[in-house]
Parts: sequence; C-alpha cells; structure tokens
Amino acid sequence: MISDPLHRALALWGVATAIAAATLMHWVDIPVALFFYAHRETAWVAFFAAITDFANGFIWYSLCLIGIAVATVRHGPKAKRPNPVRKRQEIRAWLFMIASMASSGIFINAMKFAFGRQRPKFLFDGGTNDFLPFGGVTIADSSFPSGHTQSIWTAMLSLAFLFPPLRPLFLVIATVVAMSRIVVGAHYLADVVTSIFIAFATVLLWRRWFTKDGLSVTLIESRSVKAS
Repeated sequence: MISDPLHRALALWGVATAIAAATLMHWVDIPVALFFYAHRETAWVAFFAAITDFANGFIWYSLCLIGIAVATVRHGPKAKRPNPVRKRQEIRAWLFMIASMASSGIFINAMKFAFGRQRPKFLFDGGTNDFLPFGGVTIADSSFPSGHTQSIWTAMLSLAFLFPPLRPLFLVIATVVAMSRIVVGAHYLADVVTSIFIAFATVLLWRRWFTKDGLSVTLIESRSVKAS
C-alpha cells in the first residue's frame, strides 16, 4: 500500500494513463493519424509544422544555462550588491529544470527502446503499425512515447513553477506544441498522452526533492502571494 499522497496520486494517474494509452492504440491512434495525413497540405497543418520544433530540448537546456550564467553574474562576488542566497536559489531553480528534463528524457528513450513502436510514417508508407521491442527499430524511428512532448511539457511545467504568474501561458504553449506532434504525423495520440504523464510525474518528484529543505524553486512570486 502506497502511503505517500504524491506517490499514490502518481501511481493512480499512471495506471489510468496506461489504460488510456492501450485504448487509444487499439481504437483511436490510426484513424486520427490518417485523418491528419489526409489534410497534410492544408495551412493549419503548416502552422503546426512551423512550431513543432519549439519542443527541441536544445532550446530549453540553453535557457537553463543562460539562467545559471545570469544568476552567477548578477548575484556573484563581483556584482555591485552580491547576494549569495539569491544566487543559490536561482541556480537551484534552473538545476531543477535541467534535472527534470534530463531524467524524463532518459526514461523516454528507455521506453522507446523497450516498446519499439513504429512511427506513423511507417503507417503512411507501408501500412504497418508494429511494435518491435528492444532494438527492433531505432530510437529515432520509435514513436512511443513522444520525446518532443516530454521535452516541451517538462520545460513548460518547470517554468510554471519558476514563474507562477506566467503559468497559463506555459501550459498553452505545452499543449499546442504537443498537439503539433500528432498533426504533423510524427506521433500517435497515445504517444503524446503518455509523455505528458511522464513529464508531470518527473517534474513533481524533482520539485519535491529540490524543495525538501524548505528552499523554493520559484523565481517570481505571484502578486497575491506578495500581497499576503
């Protein structure tokens, strides 16, 4: 019996996600993929194709490194008003984001290798939607789960904790970019749904670890918090 509330909630959510993914794979994934493939020449699909690479992890790792560099210079010993406490907090916050992205990315690739689900392009080209586990298909050609969805959702959820006032914007970005993976034919719906759960679980677990000693990973408080 799992006594920890967070672990219990994630376990239940994980079971629900597994059931949902299996259901989508059996009845929904192929019709949805074929629908978007049939409309691949339309302008709205072109829009999603233009934004889909915002999920590239290089963008968000670079942001983290810039954040660490800014904190080091802004609050370091050579600053006009050195603030080692603030420096530590800001670096800690960006390390939280890096840890969340890196660990979830490693886990996603392990699942890709284990499941070996062919990407939708195999369905479009040859009509196949097979699972070739443990090396039967390269990680690059493995669809389940979606690495881009994991990347954008982990990044946006982390930023939502760093900058709570901008949380709605981050969640909209994560949703739209994750949707793009289905629209452009790079992934099935089940791949995206599963990756969103993995992103949430990883970020929540790492947030607990980084704040266990009472320090916060929040860089900008909301107005309501400041007012209180």
